[in-house]
Amino acid sequence: MKARVIVNPQANKGSCARRWPEIKAELEKHMGALSPADVVMTTARNHASELAREAAAAGCERIISVGGDGTLNEVLNGLIVDNNPIAPNIVLAQVPGGTSNELSRSFGHLPLGDACRAAASTRLRPMDVFRVEAKAHSGQPVMRYGFLLAIAGAAATISWRAQRVPLLKRLGPLSYVIMTVVTTFSYSPRSYRIAFDDEAETSQKLWSVLACSFDGAGEGLALAPGADSADGHFDVITVGDVGRWEALTQIALKLADGSYLSNPKTMRRKAARVSIDADHFVLADVDGENLGTLPMRIEMLPFRINVAVL
Repeated sequence: MKARVIVNPQANKGSCARRWPEIKAELEKHMGALSPADVVMTTARNHASELAREAAAAGCERIISVGGDGTLNEVLNGLIVDNNPIAPNIVLAQVPGGTSNELSRSFGHLPLGDACRAAASTRLRPMDVFRVEAKAHSGQPVMRYGFLLAIAGAAATISWRAQRVPLLKRLGPLSYVIMTVVTTFSYSPRSYRIAFDDEAETSQKLWSVLACSFDGAGEGLALAPGADSADGHFDVITVGDVGRWEALTQIALKLADGSYLSNPKTMRRKAARVSIDADHFVLADVDGENLGTLPMRIEMLPFRINVAVL
């Protein structure tokens, strides 16, 4: 098995670089010695996409992403061109080294030993991949592929603010807690136009829209408990016209266990395509990274990527 390990040394505030000797030693227990050619380090944003394309062109059968969900997203984007995989049989694996490691968490691979054993495993599970189109902050159209979730509204604003303030970003997961409180007391629901699959567009006043492929996100948030990451559909959650205190106490503080879904202003449904628009400025986010603003269109692609699991 020809494998390439792509490491993001900046993941989780640089702790991934500090942990790399330990991670490498654990990987070698299960994969054998890693040569210098087997391991590449990212040096800039989206560099992992370029490294993934190079690995596929070199005939690698497996790519192991060492970092967080953002690093894995970059790897994924390097392996898809014009909505098609450039190496359909390639296998992905994640060794958790980032702030958010949802793929590892969802598949039960958060402990380093389990993640490294999974990275070498011959057991595979398919994973859905989706395409997202939105408007960049420059005003130009922008497109990105994702595997985890696409969000708009207050949830995307929390993510954007937590990552834009340098001091907060150093706090890791705590930055999201702080910005969740700040945002819930400053963000008001807006009027959206939303359409699911081939249904007619409807107007709704919403606080947030979350289109989830996995059941969780972030640092252990249960956004869509029970979601199937290979069923070809999103679990779409719309959070309606909630007041600020209600948003904090009944939504934000209940994201960890998924109990926010019991709020009567929160709705959940399945869809393979979703289009979202608004007349107001609304941020859009894919796999934990800001993509731009609405309008946003998300669509499941007609193929899956295999992931190595225990």
